[in-house]
Amino acid sequence: MEATATFLVGSAVLIMAVAAAATLWQLVSGLPVGRMRSDWYVLLAFIACFILGYLYYLVGSQERYESTPDLIAPAMFFMGAAFVALVARIMLRTTRDLLRVSSLEAESATDPLTGLKNRRAFDQCWKVELARAKRFAIPLSLLVIDIDHFKDVNDSYGHAVGDQVLIKVGQLICSCLRVSDVAARYGGEEFAVIAPHTAPNMAALLAERLRAAVQRDACHALGQHASERNITVSVGVAGANDLGLSGERMFECADEALYEAKHAGRNRVSIAASASAAPPAEFGMMLAKAAF
Repeated sequence: MEATATFLVGSAVLIMAVAAAATLWQLVSGLPVGRMRSDWYVLLAFIACFILGYLYYLVGSQERYESTPDLIAPAMFFMGAAFVALVARIMLRTTRDLLRVSSLEAESATDPLTGLKNRRAFDQCWKVELARAKRFAIPLSLLVIDIDHFKDVNDSYGHAVGDQVLIKVGQLICSCLRVSDVAARYGGEEFAVIAPHTAPNMAALLAERLRAAVQRDACHALGQHASERNITVSVGVAGANDLGLSGERMFECADEALYEAKHAGRNRVSIAASASAAPPAEFGMMLAKAAF
């Protein structure tokens, strides 16, 4: 009787331990390579040692079970294995749910074409940065960017090529930004950039850098038609330190500056009138390096 009970308990322990290891393996295989994944591999190694140790214990203790109290140790093993299996299943479900929620949040905040933030996510970031600028009295600038003659690109080469142009422009904008800057596709062929800790005159440097980058490289998105036309952008710049930290007013001034850039011939940067103070001496030097 005792031998039968030992066999049943031992089998159950092994089944649960193997099930826990298999569950954890599913969890670990879905994790990105790194420290976290290494730690989970260590846990799997401990579970493997537990399985091997229990096998040794089970084989070496077959003749020692003479009464019911002798089954206490196997029963404890059984409960431990059940606990590990249950925790492993809960962790797997919880991790999958968290990854699913994180993926949905990322999708809801990302423009599916360019991979930049969408307007909803940008507006949230804008509120946060504007509040921070107001609280700590730090400069904040806004760039509104529009692709010149984008409708002509769609009409001449089709929307598929137009999409490639949007993707390329988005990539070039990101390549010119700092880690603290926030870029988004604000709608259609219009992009927007938040530049924290940046006065308008220095934001103009940033705008000029990305304008030059687009003029130089965006035409490659046209493929075989790259030699037929240039892809350029016009940029309007506004700063919070001169406009009373009003988010709506800043957007209005940035749009007005963008309109001025368009009216002046496109492919240029225009700074809102109240933010057009002379740039610092190093502005010209940095601009020359960017153009080079």
